[in-house]
Amino acid sequence: MKKLVFILASVAVLSVVSCREEKPKTETVIIEKPVEKEKTVIIEKEKEKEPDGTSLSVDKDGVEFSSKKGDKKTEVIIK
Repeated sequence: MKKLVFILASVAVLSVVSCREEKPKTETVIIEKPVEKEKTVIIEKEKEKEPDGTSLSVDKDGVEFSSKKGDKKTEVIIK
């Protein structure tokens, strides 16, 4: 019985190995492009404007108050 199982297992392994599909061989072709000159592009970003409003900050170092409306800006720092 052991011989029969061994023979069947051997046949199964051989059939799986022999039925494997072979992938077609491909060639790699490298095409060299002419080297282009590098270009430097500088992008300038406009400075963002501070939004209008009022802020108050209190901590152990003191108090900071700032207010902005249009072009007017007021800052008060108390230490």
